[in-house]
Amino acid sequence: MSRLACQPWHVRPVSAAMISAVLAFADIHRDLGAGRTLMRLSPERAAKADVILLLGGDAERSTDLGLVWNDREDQLVRVIDDAALRETRLAAWEEAFDLFETEDPAAEPARLCA
Repeated sequence: MSRLACQPWHVRPVSAAMISAVLAFADIHRDLGAGRTLMRLSPERAAKADVILLLGGDAERSTDLGLVWNDREDQLVRVIDDAALRETRLAAWEEAFDLFETEDPAAEPARLCA
C-alpha cells in the first residue's frame, strides 16, 4: 500500500468564527446548573443557509463544538471539541450495518411454512 492510502484522520482546528457561530445560532441549550448552559448547533441548524454563508466548509465541523456559557457572568467558560468522537459515532453505525451481511452468500433464505 502507498503511504497516501493510510493517512490518519485529521480535523481542522477550532476557529473564532466557529465559536461565534455557535454562540449566535445555537439551537440546543442544556442547563448544567449553577448558572451554566451548554450550547450546541444541531446538524439541521448547521445546514441552514445563514450558517453555511458564515462558515462555509466549517459549518459541519461546528456541530462538534459545545460551549459552556456562564449566564451569571455572561462569559464563555469552556469550549468542548467532540471531533475525536465523530469517528467512534461512525464506527457504531458500521458495526450495525455489518449485522445485515451474511457470512455465506450461497445459503438459501429461510422459508416460512404454515
